[in-house]
This record gives sequence, C-alpha cells and structure tokens, in this order.
Amino acid sequence: MTEGATGNRAGTLETGLDVIELLAGAGTALGVSEIAGRLSLDRGNTHRLLKVLKARGYIAQDAESKRYRPTAHLIGVAGAILRDLDLRTAAQQACDSLVAATGESVHAAQVTSDGIVYVLQRRGPHRVSVNTDVGDRAPLHATATGKAVLAFLPEDRVRSLVSEPLTRYTSRTHGTLDDLTRDLSTVRQRGFAVDDEELNPDVRCIAAPVFDINGDIFGSIGVSGPTQRIGVNQVIAIADRVLEAATLATRALGGPVERLSQLQSPLLEASTTAEIDLR
Repeated sequence: MTEGATGNRAGTLETGLDVIELLAGAGTALGVSEIAGRLSLDRGNTHRLLKVLKARGYIAQDAESKRYRPTAHLIGVAGAILRDLDLRTAAQQACDSLVAATGESVHAAQVTSDGIVYVLQRRGPHRVSVNTDVGDRAPLHATATGKAVLAFLPEDRVRSLVSEPLTRYTSRTHGTLDDLTRDLSTVRQRGFAVDDEELNPDVRCIAAPVFDINGDIFGSIGVSGPTQRIGVNQVIAIADRVLEAATLATRALGGPVERLSQLQSPLLEASTTAEIDLR
C-alpha cells in the first residue's frame, strides 16, 4: 500500500470516528446534511462513511426520517474491552496521582473468590513508610481496603468471607461480627473505610471502593501511613483524595462514577481539617 493510500485510510478512519462520536453525543438522530455540516465534511463522502458504518452495525437509519443514530453495537465493543480490564491496569494512573497528592504509600486490592489480593503498590517518598507487597492477601476485617470491599458486598457473601472468631491483630481490631457490621454501615454512609491502627499499631489507612461496569464492587484503593503523619484531623482531606482516585479507576472500568461522586459531596462540604469519629 502506498504512503498516500495509507494516509487516506487513516484520514477516513479518523473521520468515521468523528461521525460516531458526534452521533453518540447528539442526543437525537441526525441527517446526512446535519452531520456533514457539523463536521465540515463533503456531503458525498459523509454519505459513503455512513453507509459503511451502517453495514458494520455501528449506526442505524430510520426508515421514515432517514436520520442516523448509534446502536448498541458500540456498547458491546466497549463492554468486551472493559470486561477484560483488571484493577492493576485501571488504577495505575489513579494510584500515581494519589501518591503525588498525599505523599504516602498507595495500594490497590482486587476482589477474588475468597477475599482480596493486592495487585498494585506505589511507595511514598518518605524514608519511613507503610508498604504492602503485590500478591499479598489482606485480612478483610482489619484493613481499610478490606472493609471498603466488604461494605458493598451482599450480606451472605460477607458472612461467607468473615466469621468469628475474628483474629485480633491489635487492641483496636474488631473482635465481633456485630462490631464489624456497625463499622461497615458507616463505610457505606460516608463512602470510605478507615483502618485506625487495627492491623498494625501506629499505622492508619484510608480506602475507597472501586466498581466495575456492572456496578459491582471490584476492589479498593487505599493510602497508608504512620499516625504521626495521618492524624485524625487529616482523614477527611485524604479520604477526599482517595475517593477521587477510586472514581478515576471506576471510570476506567466503565463503572458508575456517580455512585462515588454522591459519596464525595459531603466531604467537600466539610472542613478538610475536621476530626471525625473513626470507629
């Protein structure tokens, strides 16, 4: 294929994508002249592109009005891509931004059949930091990443994953399912979970849920650091950043970002230096 032919193919592809994006965002069906006018295209070329897109199933034409609209084929293509994504891929940019914003170590955990496993870790710049290893499994009842997941699982699934007696890692670890259940209710209300020295003394962690294309809990993203740097009066500000990161990852997975935006709104209204009840 000659260089000129390659250039023409690339130009045609770009124009075809412009047409698909226009129809997808128009909110109503459009005719050939409207499409050509909005994109500053030749009407004849536009008609030929529409014919190809129609034959491939990306758009449909109304028999009476002759106007074009996008089809669910686009959703099928997008869904196939999104279903193949894992949290490690979807959360990389979000985790990098979170490290830069907080200066603390960041980790992402993905839901598995029997709990969660850490799939991504970013170390903070401090000499003393809290680190997790990719492949490690977190105790669900004693970590922020675990509780951020448990809070959005069906109750029967929670009971299958967590049962008494609960292992006590510190004096602050939940010792009963009733205590854990109350905490999970708080997590659902405010949208983020806190590990307040529940796994390791002098370590505080904050995590938020990540949802997939079906709206199901897919994992969580969390920040961990020494309590001397993550004080009680800094939890809201850090939680706000964590929710932003979880929203980015959820968006990358095609999940319902509005669900996290609704949870984030009360935080934006609160003072970023306010203290909250962590338990």
